[in-house]
Amino acid sequence: MELYNTSDKNKYEVNIPSGTGEYYSTCPACSHNRKPINQKKRCFSWNRTKEVGHCYHCGSSFVEFKEFEELKANSEKQINNLTPTHINNSTPKPINSIDQKYLIDSLGLDSNFGNFLISVFKFDEIKQILDDYLLGMTKDGSVIYWYIDKENRIRSGKIMQYDPQTGKRVKNTSAPISWVHTLLKKQGKLDNDWEFSRCLFGEHLLEKYPQKDVMLFEGEKTAVICSMYFPENICLATGGSEMLSKSVCEALIARKVLVIADCDKVIEWKQKTMEINHSLGLNLKPYDKLNQLLTDEQKEMKWDLADYFLKGTI
Repeated sequence: MELYNTSDKNKYEVNIPSGTGEYYSTCPACSHNRKPINQKKRCFSWNRTKEVGHCYHCGSSFVEFKEFEELKANSEKQINNLTPTHINNSTPKPINSIDQKYLIDSLGLDSNFGNFLISVFKFDEIKQILDDYLLGMTKDGSVIYWYIDKENRIRSGKIMQYDPQTGKRVKNTSAPISWVHTLLKKQGKLDNDWEFSRCLFGEHLLEKYPQKDVMLFEGEKTAVICSMYFPENICLATGGSEMLSKSVCEALIARKVLVIADCDKVIEWKQKTMEINHSLGLNLKPYDKLNQLLTDEQKEMKWDLADYFLKGTI
């Protein structure tokens, strides 16, 4: 079987016999470089159910190469369908967008967050995530959350770094949160007067799945992960607790929406939801039972719904 290492981006030929459960062997990426006494240690495992592999020594994650190529090809088809449509020419303020070539060039799961997803979910689930959210990556392993609106305009991409083992965001790092439009302006590829107009993360899925109800979260990671646990819904994110506003929620007109804040923002978001409903006549329903599911320690750590569902896997 030809495996693709999402960490060093190399291909390796590995003999994995048929069977069920986990298969353990030496790692094709690192075992030959270890001390002679350790070269035969079985540090590599292949999960036959999820069709993913992991090395517990070097930390590499593996998928079958033909499946990786299929992921990329399918996602590029999705991108080619991102043709701006139904643009309202009467909008008083023009909406700036980014050329889709930047999204295409970034597409893939070769990020620390992508490696975390591969370690948790099955191949079919990973394929669905990439098809829906079009995740990108940077050279330093950060993930790019692309913000695409209902009219398929690429507003920008949010760049964040994660721990590949825990899926937690890396803070106090030399690579803080950044935005694609900010980098492009610094490189002279966007005009200085180019302005970012915020939309919901995953907003383009409202057109893709017109019959589905919506779940609205704070963080992009939470939306991506919860989409695997609630496939009957569209999982969107505001991009932060302070980003829940009337302007971004206008896209939710005529949709049934469950609003789910992180555990430390439940009261604040409940009040905001009531104000937005009153102002725009929306059908936003706040979910206020998350804190009932969490322990005091988990509340102190400011868990969200994704943390709750992942607690048995990390």
